[in-house]
Amino acid sequence: MRFARKSKRRDWAWASTLAAGILLAAARTMADEPNAAADEPPAPRYFTLDRLDAYLELESQFDQTRVRSKLGQERDTQWSQTNRNTTVEERVGLNLSGSILDPGFITYQADLSFALTQAHYSERSPTRDQSDDDSGNLALYDVRFNLLSGEPVSGSVYAFQRDDRINRRFQPSLNERQTGSGTSWSYVGDAFSMHLTYDYLETDRTNNNDKYDDEHYTDSVLSYSADWQLSDRHKLTATYEHADTKQEYQGLRTPYETARDLLIIDDRFNFGLDNAHELWTRMRWQEESGDFARDIFEIGPQLSLRHNEDLTTIYRYQFNREQYEAYDISTHRADFQLIHQLYSNLTTTVDVFGLYEDIQDDTQTTQYGASVDWQYNRKNPYGQFFANLALAYDTEHVDGDNGTRLVLDESGTFRGPLAIILRNPNVLPGSIVVTDVANRRIYLAGRDYVAIEQGGWTRIYRTATGNILDDQTVLVDYQYATPADGQLDTVRADFTVEQRFDCGFIPYYRLSYRNQEPDDSRGFYRFADRTDHHRIGARYEKKRFTLGAEYEIFDDTVEPYDAFHLTGLYRFIQTANHSLDASVSFSRFFFEGGVDVRNVSWLDVQLDHRYRLRSDLSAFERFTYRWQDDSVRGTTNAWDVTAGLDYVIGDLTTEFVVEYDRLDLPGSVEDDIGVYVRVRRDFRDVLARR
Repeated sequence: MRFARKSKRRDWAWASTLAAGILLAAARTMADEPNAAADEPPAPRYFTLDRLDAYLELESQFDQTRVRSKLGQERDTQWSQTNRNTTVEERVGLNLSGSILDPGFITYQADLSFALTQAHYSERSPTRDQSDDDSGNLALYDVRFNLLSGEPVSGSVYAFQRDDRINRRFQPSLNERQTGSGTSWSYVGDAFSMHLTYDYLETDRTNNNDKYDDEHYTDSVLSYSADWQLSDRHKLTATYEHADTKQEYQGLRTPYETARDLLIIDDRFNFGLDNAHELWTRMRWQEESGDFARDIFEIGPQLSLRHNEDLTTIYRYQFNREQYEAYDISTHRADFQLIHQLYSNLTTTVDVFGLYEDIQDDTQTTQYGASVDWQYNRKNPYGQFFANLALAYDTEHVDGDNGTRLVLDESGTFRGPLAIILRNPNVLPGSIVVTDVANRRIYLAGRDYVAIEQGGWTRIYRTATGNILDDQTVLVDYQYATPADGQLDTVRADFTVEQRFDCGFIPYYRLSYRNQEPDDSRGFYRFADRTDHHRIGARYEKKRFTLGAEYEIFDDTVEPYDAFHLTGLYRFIQTANHSLDASVSFSRFFFEGGVDVRNVSWLDVQLDHRYRLRSDLSAFERFTYRWQDDSVRGTTNAWDVTAGLDYVIGDLTTEFVVEYDRLDLPGSVEDDIGVYVRVRRDFRDVLARR
């Protein structure tokens, strides 16, 4: 646990204590003033304290992490390290609200607290034993001022510092401290309005495992937006943002820093009968500096014509220019889209597109294609029937010298033991960058994921001890080698059929087909890539339970597999004071014929129990277990157990939580136990007690 910048925190603590004393004195003075005579006008009140709450709190936390791993395969020698961390905080706090000069001028709300902290940390391993003690004081606060509420010009100012705990599945919880400040101002007029905000957020996440999980983020964002209602048919919106981001995480010494300027202008013009048609033009300009900086310029008009209630056509053009590291990429794309509604059952969408991409001093790509999509939805005597069929074809021509091509923001989702397979072969390993879907967090190779190249294709696996969760979607940037010239034809087909019976039974079938054929005669050395993905299954849904079964055939040229999945959810108890839910899922994967030959079994079990024992006593327990048996990588067992009690009697609140996490991997075992205790006594509405 860190106690950085103690002097500033000490200053905040004394400032908050002094402010609380002044406010209490002011409250007492106002309460002791005699009532004015009825015939005298009320004296102006420059400061009011409308409500004042107080509390006393004791909080304690104990964490222990033990990691054991084998030093060699032949020798049964183990290496073990144990880390312990104990913290205690004694806290006094105030919650207050009121106004300054006039409620229509300034109102305020404030949560202030001051704490004395004591911490003890120890580490024991075969190579060293060390310990450390730390103590100090800590001020937490959340202060907000609202100015000129209800006026054409209004604003707010805030500052806060707060603590929280983040529970991680099968891993120890993280302690999170956030410090932020900012301001927001608005002007609202009849035809013109604007909004200006500034937000600064600093986040510290710490744990007791020798700073391995420590993270530090700073985000500073200044944004301005304006809306012009030029007429009842015409609206113009402009948004500008400047952001600075710095990331230091997982104990690394090298931070990632990025500065971004972003400008977006939207112009919407409606015309025609009842304003049914629309011309929408968007311009986006982004300039970044720092790590993994990306400069972007986009502009594109879109014309939507609503010919009648059943037919709409859309005409779209977009120009993009992106500069990323040594690449300068220009892209032109044009689309024509037709949407037709037949009665209320059948929706038909047709799309025709053409694309030209130019990588400066490298390759040029021409791509064009078309797709058609039918969606059918109809009630029948048995329930609801749904079907969807989508067909697509495109051809891609590449011309230029042998070189590399850049791919940005290719999305992929980690699901169970399945890896993300990048869509293009011959990827340059050092060029891979994996981020979250917001492009804000950069994941680390070797800690969060592992990239493996086999047979020309690159697969990315999620590591069990990393920060990427199961079923999480990520974005991948990478470079891959391209030939001198070539042609690639792609055919896609997707089909879904489902019947939702009134009794709760839902059978379904889903097909995803993709076939890519390169023109070898032109030297295009991409491999042929064919995917034939079938899923047939059924669900049975009732108020108390849900059952599901699915058989999956993934016939693929890179990594084919067969799998079956079983899922179940049962709500044993469902009352306002008592609930007990249990869920289980089991999957079996058979990988054969591709670059990876193995069998994997995957089992997840979860129990969630909450019980209000009395009006003043509640209990909760949560248990999660995962078992994974991989014929190549070995067996993994993981537990996550949390149990707690909440006791409330009057203004006294007690919370007791125990957490246990165990991650048993081939070659290493990690055990974590945490105990959290909090006792709080509230003194509500102190002013009303007089």
